[in-house]
Amino acid sequence: MNPNFYGEAIDRITDINDQLRDMQAQDDFSDADQRKFDRLVNERDTLARKMENYRRANGLADPQTAHAAAATAVDIGSSGHITITNQPRVYKDLGEQMMDVMEMTVDGRGAPRARERYTQVVNAAGGNTSTPSEGGYLVETDKAASIVESAIQTGVFSSRCTQQPIGAMADSFSYLAADDRDRSTGKINGIQVYRKGEADEMANSGKAKLKERELRLEDLYGLIYVTNRMMRDAPAMAAYTKRVLRQQLSFRLDKEIWEGNGAGQCLGVMNSDLPVTVAKENAQAAGTIVAENVVKMLGRFKGNLRSAAWFVNQDCLAQFPLMTIGDMPVYTPDFRGNPFGALFSLPIIPVEFCQTLGNLGDIVLGDFSQYLLVRKGGVEEAESIHVKFLT
Repeated sequence: MNPNFYGEAIDRITDINDQLRDMQAQDDFSDADQRKFDRLVNERDTLARKMENYRRANGLADPQTAHAAAATAVDIGSSGHITITNQPRVYKDLGEQMMDVMEMTVDGRGAPRARERYTQVVNAAGGNTSTPSEGGYLVETDKAASIVESAIQTGVFSSRCTQQPIGAMADSFSYLAADDRDRSTGKINGIQVYRKGEADEMANSGKAKLKERELRLEDLYGLIYVTNRMMRDAPAMAAYTKRVLRQQLSFRLDKEIWEGNGAGQCLGVMNSDLPVTVAKENAQAAGTIVAENVVKMLGRFKGNLRSAAWFVNQDCLAQFPLMTIGDMPVYTPDFRGNPFGALFSLPIIPVEFCQTLGNLGDIVLGDFSQYLLVRKGGVEEAESIHVKFLT
């Protein structure tokens, strides 16, 4: 069998899935379209069976390691990326690998040895160095995973979002969502639960009002400038690169979750139709937040208060210790280890994305567990990251 088969099969299956998705979106679906649809599905299923046979014939544990085996036989030229786990480590740290990337880029004295070590990474992950569209040189997966994972976990918003993993051969997540917000019968997103004695009611309940939604993956790139001196110090480069990448990836992801435009990036909550605004009180002084504002925001909040928080601009913090209802304060300082305290037992979190005091968006009550982030592969799988030097 062609040693490039696995990567080519992945590319073809991805192309077929795109065609099927486009056909499903058609308003009119002719008999010819149906025949083409069936033919594409059959081709995809046949390829999947061949991939499974390849895996079994070579004694491989799963499809991800099958791609790695194909890569060891010949340099893969396909664009399919499979994330794999538990691959052997070639480099001690990220800085050491980046120094090899520099040597290969400028073809320095250490280039032959650098290429020899880097080949081990390529063979383990099915990547290549010859296709610019792939982003350059593949980073070892354990090091890439630590950057991506820490960036998400340290984000103000991203760490609070719900994460939805998708498979290695998928590029989007499609699901059914409820077409209204009526929870009187308990159903959500097309799922409703009945007791055994309610079988008749279940049979006569009719179809739920649903609509299909799709979240597509989009690549995120980072560009780092380093000095010549840093290039000679692998531990320093590793620490610096991981730190600044984590910070900037976290910042960019949080910014998109807050105010992204949805075009090739996340759709931010402030640019969606979700925000509910509360008008200021009569005779309320400009540039202030009063207890009545906070109470009305609580009353109009439709999310889950148990996982909600107050997101505010830093210049709003001085307003909260002054708030009272009657003789009772509504602000709790140093709440459960949060140095910024709480309002009505919900934590206060300063974020730089909020507007300055007195402007719409200076204080926001939000439950970001309702925000869905799609990730390729599960949390325990490594991510695919490439690095190259600009000369």
